[in-house]
Amino acid sequence: MKKTSFLICMAALFLIITGPGARGEVKRDRLHQLHHEIVLLNLVNGLYLTPEQMESLIKKIEEAEAARQDFTEEIERRKAEVEDVLEEVREVLMKGEEIPDDLKQSVHRMKEIQHRLEDERGKKLTRLESDVEALLTENQRIVIVDYKPCTIPPAQGKIGQSVETAAEGIARALTRIRRMPRDRYEMMKDMFADFHIDKVERHLGFQTPEEKEVYRNELLDTFEKARTLSDQDFFVQKGELAQSLLPEDARVLKRRKNQLSKLGFFLLDPDLLPILKKRLKG
Repeated sequence: MKKTSFLICMAALFLIITGPGARGEVKRDRLHQLHHEIVLLNLVNGLYLTPEQMESLIKKIEEAEAARQDFTEEIERRKAEVEDVLEEVREVLMKGEEIPDDLKQSVHRMKEIQHRLEDERGKKLTRLESDVEALLTENQRIVIVDYKPCTIPPAQGKIGQSVETAAEGIARALTRIRRMPRDRYEMMKDMFADFHIDKVERHLGFQTPEEKEVYRNELLDTFEKARTLSDQDFFVQKGELAQSLLPEDARVLKRRKNQLSKLGFFLLDPDLLPILKKRLKG
């Protein structure tokens, strides 16, 4: 039953990206929109952008919107395929049967597609963010870093909640790894490590290549320890082992994978386009 729930959650997560929030199509009521525009205007007023900077920034925002649009169109093209898979999952569950391996693979494939599309969009947006940063003077960058708007979208959840959820997931993974036959474990341990590292990057933040390699070795050592402990010792220690696998700075990591910094969040905002165009005209 737990495996079934896990597969359904994966499919549901893929469907989430077909919603407006994942596409960058944030629908605001009039009051929220006014506050949002005021936040952007206050920032633009404090930056004192030159006409040349505004022209270049407009082009970068338009490129960012094109990247978001490509993502949205690709999701729409795959929507029917996702719905077909979920229909199959529902039919199997209605019959009270075990989900077949080929259907499980379809769900896993959807998750892989989701990550690929998110990564492609993320790479384009972070490249554009770097381009925008290069357009600014040092003082303008400092203004953005120090900018504290009176109205700003809420943070993406409390890091404590993310860490707690991650630790629970690791504990479950260690339990599964512990139960695997030795030959199967040896064949799949590197894949497990890579999969977990990708989840850490995606949900908790970036790591340098050096930090990632150290963390990978710690993962493999902990996997092995979990397999060699007695049943009683593992039951007592699995929570501690799971916590030890959270990266050193997981509680305060810089930003999540594919997430823009404060600079990109504000200066690649499509609502900034009409503001800059009006400034250039007048």
